[in-house]
Amino acid sequence: MKRAVLVGSLMTGIVLAAPAAAQENRKSFEEFRKEILSGYSDFRKTILDHYADFLNGEWHEYESLNGERRDNTPKPSRVPSAEPSKAPVSSAPEKSPQSPVSSPAVSAPFGNRSGEESFEFFGLPMTLPYIDFNISYKLATTSDYATQWKALDKASVAKRLSPAIRRVAEQTGLNDYLTYELVKAYINAKFPQADDSSRLSAIHYLLANLGYDARIAMSGGGAPMLLLPFKQTIYARNYMMSGNDKYYVFAPDGFDYSRLGREGIRTCTLPRDAEKGDKFDLVLGELKIPVSPKSFSYEYGPLRLTGEVNENLMPILYHYPQMPIADYAVSCPDPALRKRLVEQVRDALGNLDGDDGVEALLGFMHNVFDYATDEENHGFEKPYFLEETLYYPKNDCEDRAIFYTYLLWNALGREAQLVSFPGHEAATVRLENPVNGTAYNYSGKTFYISDPTFIGSRTGMVMPVYRLETPKVDYTYSR
Repeated sequence: MKRAVLVGSLMTGIVLAAPAAAQENRKSFEEFRKEILSGYSDFRKTILDHYADFLNGEWHEYESLNGERRDNTPKPSRVPSAEPSKAPVSSAPEKSPQSPVSSPAVSAPFGNRSGEESFEFFGLPMTLPYIDFNISYKLATTSDYATQWKALDKASVAKRLSPAIRRVAEQTGLNDYLTYELVKAYINAKFPQADDSSRLSAIHYLLANLGYDARIAMSGGGAPMLLLPFKQTIYARNYMMSGNDKYYVFAPDGFDYSRLGREGIRTCTLPRDAEKGDKFDLVLGELKIPVSPKSFSYEYGPLRLTGEVNENLMPILYHYPQMPIADYAVSCPDPALRKRLVEQVRDALGNLDGDDGVEALLGFMHNVFDYATDEENHGFEKPYFLEETLYYPKNDCEDRAIFYTYLLWNALGREAQLVSFPGHEAATVRLENPVNGTAYNYSGKTFYISDPTFIGSRTGMVMPVYRLETPKVDYTYSR
């Protein structure tokens, strides 16, 4: 990750240009699906037709590596302030920071009903075509996994079910990761009495036939698990290396991941030169799900943000794998909500002179949100998507930075950056008029520190503890 070049608190010294950030071209889920469909026959010939043989063959043992941390430096337990007497006041309704609870879905009993099977996906009713097939009660040996794969293939389960799964994913806007969650919810509902080993094997079978490089594995102690490769880094999750690729461990609920350090991971050997399938993408586009509205209202100075956030999004996002900050910035699960926010900011601040709109938005960020670390709020690290910041009563630095930079760019048209210091996520912005303060040069452009968590500060002011630090650029909104 590139670092910005410090210009200095008084804009003195030589300004050095950092190389331009190369931004990865992300394929849409629809484009990926078309590629898989067009190459489906070739893909089956290379791997799927012989997968049972691989499962029945040699399983190699791999070392389990502990999940990476995005930042090992603790965050401030209290919100930093440039004006100690000034405390932020939230105008949002008080809500408990507990995990969101899925509302009971109204659905038919699981089974053959008009040719459909109904099940819950994060509390939402879903249906897939009824297909009559069974799985084993429990799988104990590698040959058991091969036998179950053969039985599912003989019943043409993937051939009959895969098109419907793809259709539901497309209609609902599910990305690769949520397609995995959809398959998991379906199998768990269809076979609630089966052992985790059999259910994970069935999930693996469907994912592989959907075109993903999913692996089935066992710990040294025999616990079943899935190994999934991702286009992004996932933080705080065990993984194993196969060649240059990371495969992240998804074990049954309640599994003690610390065991993997002692037991290792075993999975079958696949041909090196075969097309194994695609990695999973975590970036979220629009989720087309039913709306359960929750009103919000935040007001400070000339800006007031009002609207409704979709509570049905919250269970989906709550335990979402922790990914790089840039991927939160480019995700957009509720475009309609964001469009309303952008319009409100633009109407209130867009016509202010010079950089007054930037300062007004920064003051808004300082005064409408209450601060708490993720550990205090949730008991684990939990960066928010923009929508979650409007739902939970408290947030911390990366949540505010993601929210603030999105509006700087999309509402005010200001180039902005998400930047990280040790233990802290902040923002920088390009100004129309230079100010005395801390700025950074990036790709020949000057960005001023503008910190939505440094209460009472103005653009150009950096927290004293970071005055000698050069931030790392996580994402740039730029022309």
